[in-house]
Amino acid sequence: MNTPPRPRTAPTNGAVHNSKTRTGGGFNPSLGFSVNKTVMQGGTGAGAGAAGKTGGKVPGSDFMSNEDIRAFCEYLRKESRNRATERAMDADHLEAVLRTIPDAGGSLHGSRARARRVSRWLKKVAAAEKAIQKYSAMVYGTFEREYESDLRKVGKGRNQPPRTSKFGWR
Repeated sequence: MNTPPRPRTAPTNGAVHNSKTRTGGGFNPSLGFSVNKTVMQGGTGAGAGAAGKTGGKVPGSDFMSNEDIRAFCEYLRKESRNRATERAMDADHLEAVLRTIPDAGGSLHGSRARARRVSRWLKKVAAAEKAIQKYSAMVYGTFEREYESDLRKVGKGRNQPPRTSKFGWR
């Protein structure tokens, strides 16, 4: 199971300037290739800090408006979806690895049952993450239902654009 150490340098075929021989000599080997990456720290704009994890703050956790509550619930739902997928895959991988481990006597008899008993708890973690998805979606739905009349009052305080007529003759 012991693998040999990896070489520290790239393998060569014996030639010092093997790039000239490979390309037929028409290529300038001193020509370089560079890549520039620009990273924005503390970006400006509406969605700069909402999606990234640079600020360390959960979007909408101020709970100052219904948009904040919606952003918070959506963030929880998306994050728990990713975690649920990862935990389910981890549980399957753990079970597959544990199936191959023999008992103290060297027998594989019963190793599948032992692996299932161990990975069962990680599967429950994945199921709990799925429940978080469902409940975080229900938070915003319940909020809208319970505070619908208050939200309508706030919405009427804003300037509404005049309604356009569907018919051109009036």
